[in-house]
Amino acid sequence: MAECSSSDDWVMLDSDNPADSSSDDDYVLALSSSCNTPACSDEEEEDDDEEVGSDADGDDLYGELEEEDSPRPPPPRPLSGLFYHTASDNQPGYLAFDAIRSAKHLIPDPRFSAFPEHVAVLASTRGLVCLRGETTGSYYVANPATFRRARLPRHTRDHVDPAVVITFEEPTASASASCFGGIGVEHYHVVVAFNLGGGVWSFESFSSRTWKWRVSPGISIVEQVESSSGVGAHGRAFWRTSIGFVYYDPEKGYPHEFPAPPEVEARPFWEIGEMEGNLCVTCMDQRVTEVAVLNLDMDVLAADGVGSWSWAGQFEGGSLRNREGVELLRPQGMAEVVMWDPSEERVVAMDLEGRTTRNIGPLTGEDYSRGFIPYVASIAEISSDQISSKCSASAADANTPNLGAADATTLNNLAAPAAQVPIASRQTGRFVDDDQE
Repeated sequence: MAECSSSDDWVMLDSDNPADSSSDDDYVLALSSSCNTPACSDEEEEDDDEEVGSDADGDDLYGELEEEDSPRPPPPRPLSGLFYHTASDNQPGYLAFDAIRSAKHLIPDPRFSAFPEHVAVLASTRGLVCLRGETTGSYYVANPATFRRARLPRHTRDHVDPAVVITFEEPTASASASCFGGIGVEHYHVVVAFNLGGGVWSFESFSSRTWKWRVSPGISIVEQVESSSGVGAHGRAFWRTSIGFVYYDPEKGYPHEFPAPPEVEARPFWEIGEMEGNLCVTCMDQRVTEVAVLNLDMDVLAADGVGSWSWAGQFEGGSLRNREGVELLRPQGMAEVVMWDPSEERVVAMDLEGRTTRNIGPLTGEDYSRGFIPYVASIAEISSDQISSKCSASAADANTPNLGAADATTLNNLAAPAAQVPIASRQTGRFVDDDQE
């Protein structure tokens, strides 16, 4: 497997103050052709190259673009792929879904091999990925599609076996109309739940707005928080517990618990996820004869502390009906149910009417473990300084591409598998790490 070997490919942002990073590289995007995903051959990549260039109807990597004067955000993007870790040595990897329109959503360095230490992938939301260094225990936030990464300041508590979620702040009316042609850019939080012993859980969160960590004064007493179940939605971090949910609101700084919906009593195999911005529950019976999807009413939960659910969809199992051992996986982005079929070692995505839309696999012979982490490709920014500088930049400046609105030229550059596409790098046009400045 070819892998990126040079740390120059990643743009490293200063961990204490991202504004100290080179402004010459604020708009650098990179896709390297030297890295392959585990289950992707060179022949497949060549086919993908042709398809990207021949998109006659204007479809791009992320689907149709909204009109420039539209105040509405773009539609939810489909799940691009899944991160995983190898069974042999616990190294990260990436599996791309079959394409909906043109090319697979590949990433250039699926092993994160250019990082200064071995890392584990912990969470991903809207294109941002949270990783943790195996040697230092430091957290990183990276966008693997744009080759940007930042090491976060040191956290203040001992995070043993952390359960991590990235969640974006909920958009406001002023933000949605203030920049990028009506598309607001949101800040995010990295939320960590960690066990203090005896079923007592504490929380610490990092804010991209303040670039600081904050320890919650509250605790949650639950038997178990499922660390691999984390979901970011509604500006909060959610996890499954042994009997329901715990969520943490990083703005208010307190956790809350609420029970699972009653529908899971008849469909006891269930998972949580995010669909079209909503926290959802997908549930099924043992033989996959019926699959149901429910959406959480966050307004009711926030006001009354009671979980209120509405039906989003229901179908009779689709192509996996009556299969044994099928598992539900966490969805993200577009409304799809994602399942693991162990009989074929295949990941299957279905729409809410039970039609198979895409799949990954079969993975027979691959070195993987099943702790899949959903990933939706985007060009989301990492640091608050970059976000605010883009909002204040003049839209008429030809050297300042509108990354927030995701214009067609930028997305075409992002989609192109050709290596290293520098944009408006005024000094050398190369990809730099802050250690080299």
